Amino acid sequence: MSNYQLHANETTISIPRIITVDSVNYYEILVKCGQVMWTVNHRFRDFAELHDRLVSERGVSKDKLPPKKVLGNKSPTFLKKRQEALEQYLKEMFIFLKVTMPREFVEFLDFHRYDIIFLVQHLASSLFLRGDAFLAKSKKYGFSVLELHAISERLKIPCPPTEAACSNYNFSHILDFCAQLETIIVLPTKNSLPTILYDDDTDKYIPHALHKPIGSSNLIPVQLRYELSVFKVLRNLIIYGVPTENIQNVGALRETLTRIEVYKSETKQICQIALCDNVHKDAEEDELDKAKQWKTLRHAVFKENQLTAIDRTIRLFPSLKDLVLDKNKLESIAHLSHLNNLQILSLRCNRIAQCPNWHVQLGNLVTLNLSQNRIRLLEGLAKLYSLVNLDLSCNLIDDINEIDYIGNLPLLENLRLMGNPVAGGVDYRARVLSRFGDRLQEIYLDNEKGNQTEYDMALVHSALRISAQKSQRKLHSLLDPSGTPDGCETDANDTERAGTSGGESR
Repeated sequence: MSNYQLHANETTISIPRIITVDSVNYYEILVKCGQVMWTVNHRFRDFAELHDRLVSERGVSKDKLPPKKVLGNKSPTFLKKRQEALEQYLKEMFIFLKVTMPREFVEFLDFHRYDIIFLVQHLASSLFLRGDAFLAKSKKYGFSVLELHAISERLKIPCPPTEAACSNYNFSHILDFCAQLETIIVLPTKNSLPTILYDDDTDKYIPHALHKPIGSSNLIPVQLRYELSVFKVLRNLIIYGVPTENIQNVGALRETLTRIEVYKSETKQICQIALCDNVHKDAEEDELDKAKQWKTLRHAVFKENQLTAIDRTIRLFPSLKDLVLDKNKLESIAHLSHLNNLQILSLRCNRIAQCPNWHVQLGNLVTLNLSQNRIRLLEGLAKLYSLVNLDLSCNLIDDINEIDYIGNLPLLENLRLMGNPVAGGVDYRARVLSRFGDRLQEIYLDNEKGNQTEYDMALVHSALRISAQKSQRKLHSLLDPSGTPDGCETDANDTERAGTSGGESR
C-alpha cells in the first residue's frame, strides 16, 4: 500500500493514454507512489471542475488549465495535444500542492483509495460525521483488508501535517469507533460487502477476490497484513476470502471473542486459524494448554476452505459448543475429544466415508450433520447416546439393516436419510421407523413424523423380521442339535435387537 508521507519525492503522475467509452473520451491518469501504482479516469469536464475549486480555494492561477474548445475537440491531433497539456497541468499542480495535498486534489487522484494516510483520513472523516449514529443502530461493521492494513500501518507512524490541520481527519475517530464494535467482517474489497449472504443453504457468496488486484491498483489482498488489537470488545469475527495468516496481532481477542467464522480463505489447517498471529504454527504443548487458548470462543464456522484434517490445535478452543466444517476436504475427524463442551458438529460436503468409533471423540454431541459425504456403514455411530439430531442425507447408505445401529440411540429424534439409495426402496419410511421400536412415534424422519399408516406398516415389518429370525434360529438348531452353530450367536443378538424394535412391544 502506498505511503505518500514516506514517498512524496518518489511520486509521479502521468497520462499515458485516452480511453473512449460510448463516444466519450476519458484521460487515464497513472499515479505511482513508491512501488504502488493505480489509474483513475477523468473527462475534461472533471479537470475543469477541479481547477475551479483550486482557483477559488487554493489560489491557483486561472490560466493553468488548457482552454475549452467546442469545435474540433474530437480530432486525434487535438486530443493528443490536450492529453499532453493535462499531464503537464497535473504535474505543476502536484508540485504546487504536494505539501498541503488538499482534499479535492487527493480525491481527484484516488489517493484516498490506495494510500495509507489519505485512506485513513477519509475513513476518519466519515466516522466523525456518521460514526455515533452508526453505532447507535448497530455495532457491526465491514472492513476491507485494505482499510485494516491502512489502520495497522497508521499506528506505526507519527501524525501527518494534513491530519493535524483538520480535526475531522483525526485518527482517534477510528480508534474510538473500533473500540466499541462487537462484530466485524473482513473482506477482500469493500465492494463485496453488500453481496454477503448468511444462508447456509445457498452458494451465493462473494466472488473469490483473494489474488485479484484491488480496483485499478497493483495491490493484492493476499499480500496485505493487518492487526486486530484496536478492537477492544469484539465478540464476533467474520472473515471472507482473506487468509487468517494475514493477521499479525489478535490483541485481546483470545479473551473476548465468542464467535469466529472463516470462509473461502484457502485455509488448509486449523492451526492457521488458532495460531493465526504466530510466526511458527507448530506450538508446543504448554502453548496449546495455556497462552494461546481462545478461552471464550463458543461458536466456530470454518466453511468452504481447504481443510484436509483437524489438527491438534483445535484444543485451543476448549469452550467450543458448535463447530461447522462444511465444504472442506476432510476424510476423518481427530482431536475432538478435547472439546468437552461440543454439542453441534457439522461436516456437510466433505469426503468422509467411515465413522469408526466416533463416540470416543464425540461423547456429548447433540447434533451431527454428515450430509453429502460418502458414508455407507453406520456402525461407528452406534454409541453416540446423547445424539438428538442426525443428518445423513445424500450419502451412499443402501442397506436398510444399517439403521439398526442408530435405532437404539435413546435420545435420537430427528433423522434425515433422503438422497441415499435406501430412501428409494419400497415402504422406505415404514421400514426405517420399524427399527426404532417403542419410540417410532417420536421420530421425525426427513423432517416429518410418521402417519398412522406408516406406523402400522412399521409394526408389520418388525413382526416379519422377528419371525424370520426365529425361523432361521430354529433351522440352525435342527441342523446342529448338539451345540450352537456358527453364526447362531449373531442371530440371537439380531433377534434381541429386533424385539426391542417394535415386534415384542406390540
